Amino acid sequence: MSDNGQYCMQCNKKLERDEKAIYRRLVNRGAREYLCIPCLARYFKCSEEDIKKRIVQLKAMGCTLFG
Repeated sequence: MSDNGQYCMQCNKKLERDEKAIYRRLVNRGAREYLCIPCLARYFKCSEEDIKKRIVQLKAMGCTLFG
């Protein structure tokens, strides 16, 4: 169980703020449970670096989920 969204729902890793934000941006804005970057990368079949680059891009664009 994810303990109110504080831990990855797949591997139970403690989540960082950006991990929650990118999950909300890419998967479900109303999410209450999240995936960490490694699990999200597996979900999308891409690299962790791809996810991290997208986080940087979205922050630069001023996405409020990362505020």
